[in-house]
Amino acid sequence: MNPRRRARPTLPAVGLAAGFLALAVGLSGCGWQGETSEEPPSAGEAAPGSATPGSAPADTPAPHAALTEALESELGKLADSDSLPDGEAVGAAFTAAGFTPGTVEVSADTTPTGLEVDSIQAAAVQDGDCIFGEVRDGSAYVTVLPVLSDGGCFVGN
Repeated sequence: MNPRRRARPTLPAVGLAAGFLALAVGLSGCGWQGETSEEPPSAGEAAPGSATPGSAPADTPAPHAALTEALESELGKLADSDSLPDGEAVGAAFTAAGFTPGTVEVSADTTPTGLEVDSIQAAAVQDGDCIFGEVRDGSAYVTVLPVLSDGGCFVGN
């Protein structure tokens, strides 16, 4: 008798393998969207009908361009003088940029356990959008995002 006897696949194992193969073949086409006649854009070129991230079409000014520019300037000055300012200073930068005092939501200066935070963020609703500003590691960042369903910009505030 040969101790190295070849095992025969059982009927359930063959059925299971066939099922996995059918599933793999079926799922392999899930992302297919058909053929297109357009060629993909070359490097540095946007696809037709789309704008590059962070830019608006040349003939349409960004709806909050002046306000975001002013905020970037004020937060930039703040970041230059203090790499991690407190929430009060960030709120004051929003007011200096033209936001109405009392409408600015500011993140906490410390964590619930009393540790220093990595960045201070603030946001205010302006014409149906949230304009966010952040100071982190001596740099200022500004972005525009949609308003949350509760009408605010921060979750949980």
